[in-house]
Amino acid sequence: MSKKKVLGCLLTGAVVTTAVTATVMKNKAKKTTYKAESIDPISPREMGFYEKYVKRAIDVTCATGAIVVFSPIYLGVAVLVRTKLGSPVLFTQDRPGLVGPDGKETVFKMYKFRSMTDERDENGDLLPDEVRLTKFGKWLRNTSLDELPEAFNILNGTMSVIGPRPQLVRDMVFMSKEQRMRHTAKPGLSGLAQVNGRNAISWEDKMNWDLKYIEKVTFKEDLKIILDTVKKAFIKQEGITQDDMATAEDLGDYLLRTEKVDSNEYEMKQKEAKDILNCTIEKKNDEKRIELVKESAEQKKYSVLMSLYKKENPEYLRIAIDSMLNQTVAPDEIVLVEDGPLTDELYAVLDEYPMLHRVKNETNLGLGLALNVGLKECRNELVARMDTDDCSKPDRCEKQLDYLYNHLNISIVGGQIEEFTENINDIVGKRIVPLDDCNLKKYLKNRCPFNHMTVMFVKSDILEVGNYQDWFWNEDYYLWIRLALANKKFANLSESLVFVRVGEEMYQRRGGIKYFKSECGIQNYMLQNDLITFKRYYINLLERLILQVLMPNWLRGIIFKKFAREQ
Repeated sequence: MSKKKVLGCLLTGAVVTTAVTATVMKNKAKKTTYKAESIDPISPREMGFYEKYVKRAIDVTCATGAIVVFSPIYLGVAVLVRTKLGSPVLFTQDRPGLVGPDGKETVFKMYKFRSMTDERDENGDLLPDEVRLTKFGKWLRNTSLDELPEAFNILNGTMSVIGPRPQLVRDMVFMSKEQRMRHTAKPGLSGLAQVNGRNAISWEDKMNWDLKYIEKVTFKEDLKIILDTVKKAFIKQEGITQDDMATAEDLGDYLLRTEKVDSNEYEMKQKEAKDILNCTIEKKNDEKRIELVKESAEQKKYSVLMSLYKKENPEYLRIAIDSMLNQTVAPDEIVLVEDGPLTDELYAVLDEYPMLHRVKNETNLGLGLALNVGLKECRNELVARMDTDDCSKPDRCEKQLDYLYNHLNISIVGGQIEEFTENINDIVGKRIVPLDDCNLKKYLKNRCPFNHMTVMFVKSDILEVGNYQDWFWNEDYYLWIRLALANKKFANLSESLVFVRVGEEMYQRRGGIKYFKSECGIQNYMLQNDLITFKRYYINLLERLILQVLMPNWLRGIIFKKFAREQ
């Protein structure tokens, strides 16, 4: 093969490899790039042919060439940073990027070599920049070597070789809409402001140079800026620092110092910046949660959570466990909390099921704290609750898994119940609860919106709001309230999912001063958190006072059967 053909093949291979690498990195960057949703939009600028179609090809070529040619320098600097400053070698920071069609900035991860230590005070807070910036760090900045990793930002499409220098999110919130027009051009490794003073000029001058650049973006202008950058930043090292400060002064600090904003506006804008930055954490957590829920539902993997104490009936326990093991989609595990010492008869039943994951409490903690312990032991993201004296229908969990797979934003899905006494075929009542999130949140203001023994929920969402906690006879209601306050989504299936064993003693348990006090605490909690009004608060208390304290057990039973259940 001739040299020309070899050269042609190598060139073609290089072009293809570069294109593939750039595409992969661009797709990866999309996962860490997000919108500054809370900021007011600006009018997007129309780009010319060069900026729209040619500039990206030049960026990819230049970034690839720089990474290949300067790879020994990249490696050398990385080793020095690791040796002198420790790990991590790379420093990432969220910066405002190109304005989208909706007029709002994107926020992307910008890469740099680390130039500061992570020294902290006795409270664990980072020390000031000037303390953490070492001589080596200053040298990195003075030579601009700390900015070498930004070539990867250029390759992934979040930056360009030339454009307005990306500032901080906390700078962006202080910019006027006119100044934010600088973000209608892709941020650059260097720009007009960098070759006309960089950090040595005022914020107003920086903005004006950036606005001048976007008036007409051309290849000729970009080439001139590249040549001026090499001359001023790398050879003369002009404008690297500002008045011997470790880092350039933030726009907000500058405006406050020069009394162009007051302290109230300054604090408000700083909070706005934090809110924008916090969105990425929430988004990442939400994406991770959705991925876990989808994977668990798709693979049909879930845990069953049960709690058992010594007064339970052994035969009822056996029926309850069998109903979960015989599901059309069998559970991955059953976590059963032995809440204190049990009877020999109960231990004998448990020993029949070696597959159980048994968690033992030395003493009886009560349902809330027992479930708190058990949930932490569950290994799956999706968890189905089950009581030890009820009987789940065979397709219960399959239906719930299918629902959660198709509604990934839902935190908890329950269903209806059919109540029986001794014979499971002799249904004496049904508890019907609302189906959709909106009606469930309304229902919650008066009564518990879920049949606890029917629910399947997302474990991480339950842990996020503090897990099950102790609250006499209202452990579940208290949890649903906290989920509602955290804006978690609710749902119930219209089908009956569980046969629930009831008796006259159930209505007795729902009465008495202790039960009423527990209910009063729930109502107080909702009132304090603005879930209910004072009017609803007093109505709820009056209803419960009459039903739970003043009414005899026999009459309470009639009322429950007549008004709280369907026959």
